[in-house]
Amino acid sequence: MANLRIEAPLVDGSLMPYINEKDSCAKAVEFICGDDLRPPPRSVTISVQTQGGKSVVVNIPNDKNGHVRVTVDGTAI
Repeated sequence: MANLRIEAPLVDGSLMPYINEKDSCAKAVEFICGDDLRPPPRSVTISVQTQGGKSVVVNIPNDKNGHVRVTVDGTAI
């Protein structure tokens, strides 16, 4: 199970869930990259620079038993 949710709040007020905590990280990577990418990705990395200047990196491993890793300015949280 992943420690991740991917969802989209819709303009009508409802919520479209894509990935939830019961899904694996591998399923999240497949959702983002598709299932026909060869060679398959080892992970997906999402990087964000906050308005305050902090660097946030979210790494989703392509692993059925993996967990998402988050770092802020290089420090794991």
